Parts: sequence; C-alpha cells; structure tokens
Amino acid sequence: MFKKVVKLSELKDNQVKGIKVGDEEIALYRLGDEVLATSNICTHEECIISDNFYVEGEEVECTCHGSRFNIKTGENTVPPAAESLKTYSVKVQGDDVLIQI
Repeated sequence: MFKKVVKLSELKDNQVKGIKVGDEEIALYRLGDEVLATSNICTHEECIISDNFYVEGEEVECTCHGSRFNIKTGENTVPPAAESLKTYSVKVQGDDVLIQI
C-alpha cells in the first residue's frame, strides 16, 4: 500500500528531506525527475542522514563519519558503515509523492 507523504515541489534536487511515516524514519531524495527513498538513519552510528549529508551523483554521504550509500539500491559503498540502508518504493502522481511502507 502506498501512502502520500509530501508534494514533489517540496523536494529539491541533490537535497535530502527527512520524514517519518509510522515508526519509519525515511530520507527522500530528488535526482532530476526521479524520487527515491531510503532509511534516514545511517547504519554506522545511527546519525540522521537528512541532517548530515552530501549528495554526489547517485550516492549520499553521511557526513558524521564519511559512510557512503548508493541512493537507488541502499548499498554501502564506502566504510565505516558495513550494512546497507533499507530502500522504499516511491511513486509520483502529479505533485504527490507516495511511498510504500
């Protein structure tokens, strides 16, 4: 089931918007026309990614300790984190961004 979470117009390119859906802390990313979502909590030291980030291409760096993740797959690409981020399915309908929890 998909749930409407934000307006597309609220998301800026190469920025990260943190939201909470139920008990889930989620980071939303806008890469051009694409919207993606991962867990908003770094798997290394549980820093909040949307408060500590640098986006480059399809990767996000948690600037707390330098861990990097592929935004599309959640895969950890640079230590010290060793675990991937959880990813979520996203749909855009008009100006509505919907996420599947």
